[in-house]
Amino acid sequence: MRCLWGNKPTRRGGRTIAPVEAPPIAITCECGAAGSVPLGETWACEECGRRWSTAQIPADEYRRRLRSLRRFKLEAGAILVVLAAVFVPLIVLVDQSVIFLAAIASFGYLFLYMPFWRRRVRRAVRDAPRWQLTPE
Repeated sequence: MRCLWGNKPTRRGGRTIAPVEAPPIAITCECGAAGSVPLGETWACEECGRRWSTAQIPADEYRRRLRSLRRFKLEAGAILVVLAAVFVPLIVLVDQSVIFLAAIASFGYLFLYMPFWRRRVRRAVRDAPRWQLTPE
């Protein structure tokens, strides 16, 4: 297993946490064949025999891209946690009729916020740098 942030597992609270693998990088050969390999690995085109190395990609740029996408995911999850932290105690401790407001907030999250969030993520992916690799 190849890890982007180091090869040693870390220990937290008596448990060993395995390193997180970096997502694969999609490579399209000049002949039209496509494949994907992790950062730092080499991919050999099965059709023409060219070899493409992802070690040409700057690791800092790749990490920055992963970090921004992870931040988008955390943002969407954090809003859900905040909504739950607000509405669950209100429903349980104050009044069960507040569930109607929770439904309205959920509707707002799903149909107003999430399309906006998806557009931002797609724009970030579209505007992210594309690396031009040269065959070995």
